[in-house]
Amino acid sequence: MSDNRKYYYLKLKENFYNSETMVILESMQDGLLYSNLLLKMYLMSLKSGGILMLNDHLPHTPQTIATFTRHQVGTVERALKVFLEFGLVEILTDGAYYMADIQLLIGQSSTEGERKKKERMRLKRQKLLPSGGADTCPP
Repeated sequence: MSDNRKYYYLKLKENFYNSETMVILESMQDGLLYSNLLLKMYLMSLKSGGILMLNDHLPHTPQTIATFTRHQVGTVERALKVFLEFGLVEILTDGAYYMADIQLLIGQSSTEGERKKKERMRLKRQKLLPSGGADTCPP
């Protein structure tokens, strides 16, 4: 039986931490905590398209976010205020938090997709080798 799992990942540009927002965020008191919390919240929201949901019907609260990110509730509450001001987080009508830029950061793959990608790379490398299939040194 095939084990074809789907998984999600964050795609961060190399200048993510040099962006104006992140520089200002990290320069604040507790800014490094906020930066860490922001990344954890992005990761928590990957499977649900950017919405922080505890389950299908229950949105995360500052308390549950604190529990899952292992930050203090006060830190989470202060960070959420800052994230709202910066437009990093929005509150939806049902009270759920939405990570505003998440669609730009989401990558998606599957184990089958990764297997096919590796096989294509292997075949491509074989085509690049000389016709004997082995790399030989000239005399």
